[in-house]
Amino acid sequence: MQVEVTLEETAVLIRWKKRSDNHVLVRMKAEAILYASRGVDVGIIAEMVERTERTVQEWLAEWRATRMCSVLTDHAGNQNAAKLTRTQKEELKAILAQPPSRSGVHAEFWDVPAIREVVKIMFDVEYQADSSYQLLLRLCGLSFKLPDPFDKHRNEKAITRRMAEVKTQVKSLLDQGWEVYTADEVRLEHEAETRRMWLPKGQRTKLSVDRQKTSQSFFGALSLTSKKVKLYPIEGNQNTEQTILSLDRLQRETETGKIAVVLDNARFHHAKALTDLYEPGQLLERITPIHLPPYAPDHNPVEHVWNAAKNNIANIQRETPEETFGAFASYITGRAFDYDFEHLPLRETRNDFVS
Repeated sequence: MQVEVTLEETAVLIRWKKRSDNHVLVRMKAEAILYASRGVDVGIIAEMVERTERTVQEWLAEWRATRMCSVLTDHAGNQNAAKLTRTQKEELKAILAQPPSRSGVHAEFWDVPAIREVVKIMFDVEYQADSSYQLLLRLCGLSFKLPDPFDKHRNEKAITRRMAEVKTQVKSLLDQGWEVYTADEVRLEHEAETRRMWLPKGQRTKLSVDRQKTSQSFFGALSLTSKKVKLYPIEGNQNTEQTILSLDRLQRETETGKIAVVLDNARFHHAKALTDLYEPGQLLERITPIHLPPYAPDHNPVEHVWNAAKNNIANIQRETPEETFGAFASYITGRAFDYDFEHLPLRETRNDFVS
């Protein structure tokens, strides 16, 4: 069941298929239409997009009838085609640049119900699908990015006070010749999708999809002196026992007699089994712990190392978990990071500070 697609339509469909912020159904429809335009059998397309043949046939029929608008969810029949003029859209952009309350809308932030009310009142226009209003929000410069990852319990004043104390203490220890590390755990995931194809003679092609997800945790310590990271793999889960093992190894690999390690407020960082080991004569007697304020991961320099490494490997799919974890470790251990408590990357809401 082949369909005709122009060069311009092909370019748009390819973009829609690749964009991760599009609705998954939009990506599936775009992929199905692209395959159909090349004469691929409907049965094979159905296997590849993991839908029934009947569903794919309906998508292709809608494409013949309404072309591009059939791909966007709830846009079949062109009931949600663009209804605002360019001038009206510019006017709407100016409205959305202000808080909803300034336009008489009882809402704390712009969302679909709020913009629906404004568009109806200002332009006497209504769309049938929420996705149309979402596209208008995007057009007007509002973001669909993940929300700010910081906890609602975050107390900025308390964080500022505690961080001033931490910075003063760290500076004093560095001036005295101590080795100071900022440390934390990180969890990395590898998810792979493998498609296998059999071509039995005389039978329809079938695809089998295997998915696997594997994770690996690491303990890392960024030296504020050398700007290098010591990275240790964690066997199993992040817990007090693994923290003790990592700190012991860090202590043995550090030549300086006195060591300070800045840690966050994870519960297992305060476990009695760990804190007792800092006492004189105990396993970790050379280490002095310094704890960051609660709910403030963005103030830990090593957290920014994790983000830099994750961003570096994020867009490259590797075949095995070992390759993914190896690339992560290689990026971190192969360079210096000029991060300290006074010099950190700017905070972005896309960053995943919580691992």
